[in-house]
Amino acid sequence: MGFINSVNGKIILGFIAAVLVMISYWGTHNMNGYNTVVWLHVLAGIQWIGLLYYFNFVQVPAMNAAVADKDGPGPAAIGKYVAPRALLWFRMAAATTWILGLALLEMSGVRIHNAFTFAPGAEVIGLGSWLGTIMAFNVWFIIWPNQKKVLGIVNATDEEKLAAKAKAGLASSINVILSVPMLLTMLAYRL
Repeated sequence: MGFINSVNGKIILGFIAAVLVMISYWGTHNMNGYNTVVWLHVLAGIQWIGLLYYFNFVQVPAMNAAVADKDGPGPAAIGKYVAPRALLWFRMAAATTWILGLALLEMSGVRIHNAFTFAPGAEVIGLGSWLGTIMAFNVWFIIWPNQKKVLGIVNATDEEKLAAKAKAGLASSINVILSVPMLLTMLAYRL
């Protein structure tokens, strides 16, 4: 049972199960490179948005409650053990989703340039591309650098930590808001 409960075991077994489903349900004719990249893009996106929602709807409110609870255990365990690991998966999922999205633009014939310039026929996916790019930028260049200060991964004064928390929180809130229309554009483009 150790393998099935490990992170690697879950990932490997999940991929094996998915391949078996693809083979049995679709057959080998639909297992082409494009469909595989779409599937990986969606899988990475689910992880990214799932962690985004976890941070905003679960972890941050729990950390605030833990700080306010003077008789409780405090937020140290979350900040020391949970948040850094979750932020690593969050960053990797954001990068993977964004890179695979760019690959899909090229593979589908839309072309990256056409999407980002809203060329005729690429308006919807172009909007989604821009929203995803803004969100990925926020993850890597606003949320992560500021979370490193908040979590003590890099040295910062208490004032710098407070400012970093506000910056990361605002960027994360913006990402939650942008995720709703971004997901809609992904679905609308596929329909």
